[in-house]
Amino acid sequence: MTRRTVLVTGASGVVGTAVLSELAGHDVIAGVFRRLPAGSDRVVRLDLHAPSLGLDRRAYRELCAEVDVVVHSAAIVNFSADQAEVDRLNIEGLGRVIEFAAEADAVLVHVSTAYVSRHGRTGGGGRLGTEKTAARTDEYVTSKYLGERMVRDSGIDAVIVRPAIVMGDSRTGVIRQKQGVHQLAEYLLTGKLPFIPAHPGTFFDLVPQDMVARGIRAVIDAGLRDGEYWLTAGPAGMPVERYLDLVTEVGRDSGIDMPTPRLADPSIVDRLVRPAFADVLAAEDLARLDGVVAVCGLVIIPELLPTSFGTIPHGPPAMTAAEVEDAWRVSLHHLVQGLQS
Repeated sequence: MTRRTVLVTGASGVVGTAVLSELAGHDVIAGVFRRLPAGSDRVVRLDLHAPSLGLDRRAYRELCAEVDVVVHSAAIVNFSADQAEVDRLNIEGLGRVIEFAAEADAVLVHVSTAYVSRHGRTGGGGRLGTEKTAARTDEYVTSKYLGERMVRDSGIDAVIVRPAIVMGDSRTGVIRQKQGVHQLAEYLLTGKLPFIPAHPGTFFDLVPQDMVARGIRAVIDAGLRDGEYWLTAGPAGMPVERYLDLVTEVGRDSGIDMPTPRLADPSIVDRLVRPAFADVLAAEDLARLDGVVAVCGLVIIPELLPTSFGTIPHGPPAMTAAEVEDAWRVSLHHLVQGLQS
């Protein structure tokens, strides 16, 4: 392995914190905006909304002279954010990171999303219904789709990595911030939602955060300078029915008195359930329903995704269905511990 200086943007986020813990042996610079991460001895505050990443020219030039690889994981994944906010970071901010990588002559490892595969497809992040205000997955997916195109068109040395749904660490379940799949499980466990909007025979693609980080580390260690890599469960994607089984199993084994969750046709939820309860449910309950429908419409997929695990030199092998289930159980136990504490 060649020791490299690696700048990680978004180092206090879910992927960023996981990557920091996997980069032993490299010189790591944690790029943050506000929150300070654990796992790095060196932190630099960056503002991707500002020219020169918010640094003065001298500091910017010095950083350029040091960095060999940029792992760009900073992004807005909040589906309630408005289009302008998403574009400022996911597109304009990416443009500044590309400029930095070009000036530094550094390889860019751009963290995209596996759900660019859903861009432009029915249910692939489009708005559902007519008056939804809680979640707009289309804006996030479009920003990542356009971001990939920016990276490819930039002409710099760049690798695109595409994680699927990131769950907690496979050994501990710990994650920097709960993701939509955790929030959905919490709603089911607490009885706030008795169903998930999904068709039978569809899938979640769940991948532990440490697996994503190991994939990114393998890209760096192999000295890869181009290519696109799917950091996914792939053929080990979890059927929605099994997802419900595991949430119920872990919940009841932990002493939670929860209703048996079911699948509900998404079109019926959107066309009939929401209008029927729009006048009687509190605004936060409607927002919860809207958010679940929108997020599930994106991340519950009709076909399994490809995976690059097992193909990245010296990277982790592809996951088995049993390994995905075991990791999700660990995440669920961690989630339940938080609910019961």
